Amino acid sequence: MIDNIVVFCGSKKDFENLIKERIDEYENTIPFMDLIQHYNARLRPNESGVRENALSKRIDVDNCIVRAEDFGSVLEHVLSNFVGIITLNHNVGTLYVQNPPKRVRKSLESYADDIEYLSSEYMKVQREDLKKIYFNLQNDILGQEKCKKQIMSGLYRMVAGENDKPVVLMLYGPSGVGKTETAKSISKSLGGELLRIQFSMMQSNEAYNYIFGAEHSKESFARDMMKRESNVILIDEFDKVNPIFYNAFYELFDEGRYVDSNYDVDLKNTIFMCTCNFMSENEIRKKLGPAMYSRIGCCIEYGDLTKEQKSIIIDKWYEETINCLNDEEKHFINETDILEWFKSNANRYNNIRLLKTRLENAVYDELTEKFVFENMDKMLQ
Repeated sequence: MIDNIVVFCGSKKDFENLIKERIDEYENTIPFMDLIQHYNARLRPNESGVRENALSKRIDVDNCIVRAEDFGSVLEHVLSNFVGIITLNHNVGTLYVQNPPKRVRKSLESYADDIEYLSSEYMKVQREDLKKIYFNLQNDILGQEKCKKQIMSGLYRMVAGENDKPVVLMLYGPSGVGKTETAKSISKSLGGELLRIQFSMMQSNEAYNYIFGAEHSKESFARDMMKRESNVILIDEFDKVNPIFYNAFYELFDEGRYVDSNYDVDLKNTIFMCTCNFMSENEIRKKLGPAMYSRIGCCIEYGDLTKEQKSIIIDKWYEETINCLNDEEKHFINETDILEWFKSNANRYNNIRLLKTRLENAVYDELTEKFVFENMDKMLQ
């Protein structure tokens, strides 16, 4: 028997906060995976090592907690017979379920009419929020002034009228000039960690299963979006998405809804930021085709940074890197010419991420030579 059912859709952080608010530490609470062990022991008592008379006793618990990741650890039949498995050995006061697949939700709704539905409360952009977003962009992203203004214009449509459709922005231009960092900055302004989706490493069959959903135990586009922390989603390298999958994005970008074989996700008021390495909007139009291109709210071109802008970034990253060191290491690195060399040779690097990696490597190479390898020959003799 289950007295109360709470279905929560949203991030792990918000679900754990709900559990802390609702459940007293002294209550008798069982995790779902422990309950599954009881269930398996009931089915196969000879293998479990548990005596039969112990298995026949029903167990009263105040709470049972089912986390989203638990569904990836069970077999298919558990989803369809979810309530039957929960109640086979246990009387549950309150059942808490995070991000249930469709079959689990159907099993719950067949059992009870008075389910309590809760979800993460994603921050909806208001007009007064736009100034905060722009302020953070100015601090986080060097240069790209035209891009920032275009982004703010693209976001303004979210505050105009009663429209709750998603905003879709395509950020294009060379790698490592601030596209991904822009998405991170906006997500931070809206109170959550950015959800970053990357299709570039997936082969066609793998991508198909990820986008449309296959086995419930596998990661999927819908499952990842359901557990997002903010309403900002970055689809990185959208140009690498196979065109045969574009139809999966039509309803998502039009209506803010995504349905696959396991989940039905509400994505209204979401900001989708897609990045690509195309060099012109015309190239984007040709690649995406009219149906996909028409669903992009704005195409925003990022350009290469100037040497002066790169120099400012180098100063910032150099300071961040040596701040992690102790006083002896800082003094040693400051006596080297690492900072001056990178500032003088900034134009060698068009990819800012690569520049950061090279700078960090130079610092740690010097530290290794000084504090690990120096005088090592004498020690080895």
